[in-house]
Amino acid sequence: MLTGIDKILLDVPLRRSLDGRRVALLAHPASMTSDFRHSLDALFATSLNMTAAFGPQHGMRGDKQDNMMETVDDRDARHDISVFSLYGEVRRPTAAMLDTFDVLLVDIQDVGCRIYTFLTTVCYLLEDCARAGKS
Repeated sequence: MLTGIDKILLDVPLRRSLDGRRVALLAHPASMTSDFRHSLDALFATSLNMTAAFGPQHGMRGDKQDNMMETVDDRDARHDISVFSLYGEVRRPTAAMLDTFDVLLVDIQDVGCRIYTFLTTVCYLLEDCARAGKS
């Protein structure tokens, strides 16, 4: 069995379907490949045109405050791309955020507890991507 991120990394025809498109990733600290690389790092090792990332509560890499404090947008130090916080000034992506990509990849794990915010973040982002005609 492969996780979704591993499938994209290993399936060349699938990955080629994203050629020429600007790709964004919604991820958090548990967004890992089977060889324990963060999904963003693994995607950057491919030919994909990664243009943005989104982080839920606690940030994309888990480096944000571990409580109910809101976080600000940032830049990923490893890859120098925008990492938009969806647990900061906004809970939904702005039009400017949506303009940074054509295709969204989602790699989020959740414990299924209703007090956790990850699933709400995924839903809001997918709803707004659909309204904006994103893939």
